Amino acid sequence: MPDKITLINVVWMAMISGMLAATIALYDQKPDQSKIYGPFASARPFVASSQY
Repeated sequence: MPDKITLINVVWMAMISGMLAATIALYDQKPDQSKIYGPFASARPFVASSQY
């Protein structure tokens, strides 16, 4: 039987991996909106970070 810390680490890694996989899967379904509207691609990180 592994100790508590190992179990917590395994559960945490599984949750993070699942959320990352879900994020990638959901993000891939979005249309590429940079071709439709918005600033130049070089301004994208600033626009995304300024929303929060």
